Amino acid sequence: MIIYMNIKINTMNLLNKKITSKQNIKDFIDYLAANDMLYHFEDDAQDIYSSKSGFEERAFTDEQCILLDQRTTEMLRVDHEYSFDYALETYLND
Repeated sequence: MIIYMNIKINTMNLLNKKITSKQNIKDFIDYLAANDMLYHFEDDAQDIYSSKSGFEERAFTDEQCILLDQRTTEMLRVDHEYSFDYALETYLND
């Protein structure tokens, strides 16, 4: 999995916001894409490695992994199909 860690804004702001609606899903995915943090949501965040390190280092901190996994679980509970469809659309249009 390729991911670049070029975080443009404070990652903890949106990672701490619970996902309860389709708009929250869109905001979350847009945020991940804008900060080069988009990854496949069936993977655990701790299993994502940074391409900038030659895939030698994890892409996310332990704290980020916990929050990403929590938000992903919430997102998929709200609307599993939309989450993947919108992420793919966002990735392809990037």
